[in-house]
Amino acid sequence: MTLPRSTTAVLLFTRSAGGEAVHKRFVPHGTLAANAAVAAQLIARATEVAQQAGADFLCVESAQQVGRTFGERLTAAITHSFGLGYEQLIVIGNDCPQLSPGRLRQALHLLASADAVLGPATDGGVYLLGIKRAFFDAQAWRGLPWQTGKLGPALARCLRAARARLHILRPLADVDTAQDLAGTIAQLPAGQLRTRLRRLRATPPVLALGHPALRLATPALHLPQRAPPSH
Repeated sequence: MTLPRSTTAVLLFTRSAGGEAVHKRFVPHGTLAANAAVAAQLIARATEVAQQAGADFLCVESAQQVGRTFGERLTAAITHSFGLGYEQLIVIGNDCPQLSPGRLRQALHLLASADAVLGPATDGGVYLLGIKRAFFDAQAWRGLPWQTGKLGPALARCLRAARARLHILRPLADVDTAQDLAGTIAQLPAGQLRTRLRRLRATPPVLALGHPALRLATPALHLPQRAPPSH
């Protein structure tokens, strides 16, 4: 098997912008297109942060996901990524625009000496999950309370039960609702992302879900960004 150049990768696990719009309401009274436009910005931000971390970048988007439940789809994506030859992964989603490249690089640095790193979200979930291959248990992880406020503590208990050396980062807020988005916009530093999100929230664009603008920010990569040479 051809092994990756790096032993570490950042895995972005995400729905498409259109898929996010079906499940989440970012814009009060907004159309699907308006919500998809916000989701596209969040996906673009997560992609940019992951690509600046200094590790290989992987993305498993809706079309590549396999499984009935979120837990099944995520564990399948992690299993596939480890199957490429990586020894450790940092997994992120698209819903934490406060996650910076510096925070992501910190997690990568900590994972070099720990077995797992968790970034707890303020709603009880996690915005970042770092794991070494030896401490990933797909069977146990499928049954965790994903997408609930009980996930963070349950995941920490699971890792400690496996005797993993665990490091926990400072909590950050994630964005699942219009109220979350409003609060996050207020906390983001001045810049293009805050300006775009504020504009989209205030004046929803009239775009069809198939409009190219909603696809540009949605990554379609599922292999390392750098070509892996043979060892």
